[in-house]
Amino acid sequence: MTALLEVAGLTKHFGASGPLAEGRAVRAVDDVSFAIEEGQTLALVGESGSGKTTTAQMILLLEPPTSGQIRFRGDDITRAGRRAMAEYKQSVQAVFQDPYSSLNPRMRVGDIIAEPLQIHRRMTKQELAGRVGELLEQVGLQPAAARYYPHQFSGGQRQRIAVARALSISPKLIVLDEPVSALDVSIQAQILNLLVDLQQQLGLSYLLISHDLAIVDHMSHRVAVMYAGRLVEVADNRRLYDRPTHPYTRALMASVPSIDPDAPLTDIVAGEVSNPANPPSGCRFHPRCPLRRELGKPAICHEMDPPLIDVGPDHVSACHFAGSGGETRDAVSTDSQPAAAGRG
Repeated sequence: MTALLEVAGLTKHFGASGPLAEGRAVRAVDDVSFAIEEGQTLALVGESGSGKTTTAQMILLLEPPTSGQIRFRGDDITRAGRRAMAEYKQSVQAVFQDPYSSLNPRMRVGDIIAEPLQIHRRMTKQELAGRVGELLEQVGLQPAAARYYPHQFSGGQRQRIAVARALSISPKLIVLDEPVSALDVSIQAQILNLLVDLQQQLGLSYLLISHDLAIVDHMSHRVAVMYAGRLVEVADNRRLYDRPTHPYTRALMASVPSIDPDAPLTDIVAGEVSNPANPPSGCRFHPRCPLRRELGKPAICHEMDPPLIDVGPDHVSACHFAGSGGETRDAVSTDSQPAAAGRG
């Protein structure tokens, strides 16, 4: 399988200011690397403030990276010329979280969907109208919807319009930033199923930004877990849900309510995400890590930042105690693991 998009060492530091900043940079994203295969979905998960959206903004070229590479079909976009950059912008589109603010309320739906075509394609008015009608039908709306304004549609319909706009110039990758979190639960499944169907029909790749592990389980092929700007675990969907190795990943799994009334309650990790302007030394998760406490507060956790290491087939984890074959690894995967991961 071919990688459509690869990021390598992607980093974003913001200059900090104010009386408490002390000249420190806000390390929003630090040395993040992953790949998205053609026709596949990579989900980026983690708490608010973990760096997910900043990573997506760099991929969408809304934020310049401090360092690192963004490679699209092998070409480094961070060093690309004007023509390659224009092609990349056509190939990578986005569907944002809030369908109420992502559509211009002063434009008719047909004009909203046609705008990218007018910028990137040479089409007659008749061709534009025909293409807009096709896109509306593709997302489950009638072509007549082109005549109306966004406020005349429900939230779910607006998100369908946003999907149609993203599809208008035939992208290869769509960044889905919490695409259903602003919608009623009864509508969420419809939009998710639409996105899955479109992926199968058009061979699309998705970067899914989400905090909802049920949605991630339904949509993704691979999952990358972020904490305080760093990747802490990356694996295929099924392996990650069945055998999470990083304590933070297991805590996320345990936070999902179970439908089994007899399922034992699990302790959720306390505390807040580390301050990106002043992250802790060593492992950024160590101040909240239950495993560190169980193992007698080993010094390595607060002295050395763990690299991502192989812990299984196509599965990496950034934990000093998630290595292969050790006695401590057995403690991580059994005694310390939350019961049933709470997935229901």
